[in-house]
Amino acid sequence: MGGPDNCQREREREFINYCILQIKKESNASSLRIMDIGSASSYIPVELAKQGHQVVAVDIRPYPLTHKNLTFISGDITASHFGFDLLPFDVITCVSTLEHIGVGYYGGNREAAGDQLAVATMHRLLKPGGALLLTVPFAATFSQDNFQRIYDFAQIGRLFETGWRLREERFHIPKGKKNWIIANREEVLKRHPEYPESNNAAFWLEKV
Repeated sequence: MGGPDNCQREREREFINYCILQIKKESNASSLRIMDIGSASSYIPVELAKQGHQVVAVDIRPYPLTHKNLTFISGDITASHFGFDLLPFDVITCVSTLEHIGVGYYGGNREAAGDQLAVATMHRLLKPGGALLLTVPFAATFSQDNFQRIYDFAQIGRLFETGWRLREERFHIPKGKKNWIIANREEVLKRHPEYPESNNAAFWLEKV
């Protein structure tokens, strides 16, 4: 579990944990109601459950880990009926998942606008003021193949131009196969020979 590059995944987990801590402080809450989208290969849902949060993990594939604070739902968030029986969430985490939704590589429906449908569903499932914590592969220009989408600033802007406010962003670039570092907006647009396919972007978006 954790994906092909565990250091990149660790940078993502650091961002998630940082944002969760800030959200707890701002809301003066001891625990949060959290949904994780695309959980199958991630430790994040069970880690958040161990911190005392009430976590709902969602994937079209099975989730192998269990915890008393963790509920797993097998489902496709692009389905029109998804989540109407669920109470709203304080936080939704979507870590290296949005790029695959609708592409079909991991199964599920092939849908060109799968990421748009997913974003709309996540917006619906969040409380007013709720947080979407998102990470995606990132580059200077948008691209897509039969595995994933690689996002750029323009495409992220289009996905989140209505109903969202950007609270924070963080970028990661490779300096070695197992050494990803925090970078700025200029550096994340460059290709790096250690991992030329893409860099990584993380966003804290607030529902408005």
